[in-house]
Amino acid sequence: MTDTFAIVRDVPESFNRCVSNSNTFDDIDTERAKWQHQQYCNTLSLLGINLIRLDTDDSLPDCCFTEDTVVIVDDLAIITSPGIKSRVAETIALEKTLSLYKNIIRINQPGTIEGGDVLIIERTLYIGISSRTNTEGIRQIAAILEPRGYWIVPVEIRNTLHLKSVCSYLGNGRIILAEGYFDLNIFSGFEKIIVPKEEAYSANCLYVNKRILIPKGFPETKELLEEKGLHVVELEMSEFRKADGALTCLSVIF
Repeated sequence: MTDTFAIVRDVPESFNRCVSNSNTFDDIDTERAKWQHQQYCNTLSLLGINLIRLDTDDSLPDCCFTEDTVVIVDDLAIITSPGIKSRVAETIALEKTLSLYKNIIRINQPGTIEGGDVLIIERTLYIGISSRTNTEGIRQIAAILEPRGYWIVPVEIRNTLHLKSVCSYLGNGRIILAEGYFDLNIFSGFEKIIVPKEEAYSANCLYVNKRILIPKGFPETKELLEEKGLHVVELEMSEFRKADGALTCLSVIF
């Protein structure tokens, strides 16, 4: 059996200065965020994931959101070009660590892309065109991966930060999603689990070793998943939600 790893990075003291469009941004409790992050890491470990923990950096308030810094496909670690200038330096530690495991390729300006916009399902990458990911970034990733037999599907999204903010792949041909943020026809071949409008945040889930990690406090989503026979684990994510972050944002799993 091949080992599965997750790169995580602890919450910095500066977390309450992170980039956020949330109205509750000023209410971020950094100490509570640290506790919630530790519970997240503990859960991954209990599910058999080997953690690679990077040192935090107080000069990078968003650095715990490791997902945005890289896209991993086969033997490649594609280092992203974040759409916010203050986040570009977050890629340095990820690149240094991943160079021990993968071959490094970089997305270059004027292309921008963040991992939160990249949903990988088998040999297809659905990539959100967002305020953080542009068509040039998508063109560059296509140039890298299409010769390897991958299919790149750009997705116009609206009223959301990233594509994966409002949809996740749950394995076995299942997609969980919130309506109203993109054309659902792109997933016409999948079984769709549509979350209630008021629980849109819960559409960002993390499928790990036959368990579905979901944010705590979304009972209708939990019930929908359990009705499908799926095993649900709830985690508190309140402080990361204030920072426009979600479950998948906090790790790079490979």
